[in-house]
Amino acid sequence: MHTFLRSGVMAFAMFAAVLLQAQTGEEYYFNGIYNPTLADVHKIDLRPQAYDTILPEKNITYDMLTVKGEVPAHVDSIEAARLNIQLAQEKLYKGFVKAGFGLYTTPLAEIYYDQTRSKKNGYGLHYKHMSSNGGVGDRGPSDYSFNNIDGYYNAYLRHHALEGRLIYDRRRVSYYGYNSTDSLENLHIQSPTPPDDVTKQVYNDIGFAMRVKSLYKDSTKLAHDVGLEVHNYTNLTKSRELNVKLDGRFSMEQGAETYGGEILIDNNAYRGERDSMPDLRQSGTLVGISPFVSTTNDKYLVRVGAGIYVDAMGKTTFHFYPQAFAQYRLFDDILVPYVGVDGKRERNSLRSLTRENPFLQGAPLLQNSSLMYDVYGGLRGSLSRDVGFDVRISKSRMKDKPLYLGVENDYKGVRYGDQFMPVYDRVDQVDISGELRYSHDEHINVYGGLHLFSYDVKEQAEAWNLPTYTIELGAVYDFQDKLMLKVEAQFVGRREMAETVPAGWNDLSPAPTATDASGYVDFYLGLEYRYTKRLSVFLDFSNLSASKYERWYNYPTQRTLVLGGATFAF
Repeated sequence: MHTFLRSGVMAFAMFAAVLLQAQTGEEYYFNGIYNPTLADVHKIDLRPQAYDTILPEKNITYDMLTVKGEVPAHVDSIEAARLNIQLAQEKLYKGFVKAGFGLYTTPLAEIYYDQTRSKKNGYGLHYKHMSSNGGVGDRGPSDYSFNNIDGYYNAYLRHHALEGRLIYDRRRVSYYGYNSTDSLENLHIQSPTPPDDVTKQVYNDIGFAMRVKSLYKDSTKLAHDVGLEVHNYTNLTKSRELNVKLDGRFSMEQGAETYGGEILIDNNAYRGERDSMPDLRQSGTLVGISPFVSTTNDKYLVRVGAGIYVDAMGKTTFHFYPQAFAQYRLFDDILVPYVGVDGKRERNSLRSLTRENPFLQGAPLLQNSSLMYDVYGGLRGSLSRDVGFDVRISKSRMKDKPLYLGVENDYKGVRYGDQFMPVYDRVDQVDISGELRYSHDEHINVYGGLHLFSYDVKEQAEAWNLPTYTIELGAVYDFQDKLMLKVEAQFVGRREMAETVPAGWNDLSPAPTATDASGYVDFYLGLEYRYTKRLSVFLDFSNLSASKYERWYNYPTQRTLVLGGATFAF
């Protein structure tokens, strides 16, 4: 080992000598043993160290460029604004009375009494009376009277609103649909006194209603609106009907989708009193459920559902109807095209039929109707901020739709006014309609509507009493909250009416003879002057055109009726 080190040292010395000679040109000789020594290395410590100090703040300067912008002057005209300063809450009055008197000995009385504002509850009472001696010339006695009492109570809870209502309604009409002459009047006087329901009819409606509505702010909760309504309906013929109806509407939102439906339970117990025949008894329950699902966004709305019904009046039947609706918003709701289809089962009761035609027989036959389908499409929108429109076309089929035929009303050889009976038939209808509305500054409201109808029936000769067209025009003008002007005009097109059929007529009897009833116009004008906020006077003109038209066969309406009076709030 030592020999190897010595050899290495000598080799290194010789190499250094050669290298030095090459660089300087001189030769050096070393004698002896060379022992090189390496000095200790001083290493630099490069580990990072924290440098804690405050950097000096650098001054920043901003210079403004001397550039001038030229903006041309432009003046726009600004429409003058009307400033209407009102209190945060206007004063409300608990009571309101309206009273008047008109031609044909026509008194009018109406009273409202309410609680006014309350966060917890509310209650009120409404009463209305109107009667007249009729005044229809060349006809039998045509006097009538209407009385209505309606009281309600509402309670507002944290998440629900409760409503309760009591109803009493009494309506009296006369069967005046016969030509009156002196000889006939003498015959009436000399003849035996007929029962009251031969010359007149009285309808009494006693009922109540209750309703529960949800007030959830969270739309993901199950919103509901459930109501119970009961009516005990009787007439002078001693026919009576008890109707109990429970209905509910439910919905819940899940994102863009809404799930919901409607439920209906309608029980009707009817007993019709007939003199020469056994009592007519018809009772049954109509149960329906209509589920749906809808989705919507800023542009479209689509809803799809179905109507499912079970009708147990007489023979139990099952009914299914498709229900759908879709619309699309164009140009920020300026134009909204829509299409849809609908269908449902409808209850025909003694109450509903006599509200449509009060000159009905005392014990009519009842039969429920089915809207098999109603396919429609249209376009609605706005032409400006004040003008809106809706045009639509629909094709529908109603099965067992009630139509009305006049039946001779004789008592011991003396003819009195006709009494109508319902006949049920399938009616196909095409309806082309349009509606236009204009509203400006809450002082001017103008509207107009047009319907063009065509009908097709299955069994009857014509669609009795249904018009070929209707036109409705109306306007309300409020001049400085002082003078109120209201105008309404109704144009009804030609209708086919059935001439009176003999007593005991049925579907196997010869078909009734059709007669053409010309169209008519009914024009109404109402004026009201508000002397103060609490006191006003009014003047109403009905049937200003003095048209002696017949709404039902042999039953013409009153000519021009003028009625004036006053209102007072307390």
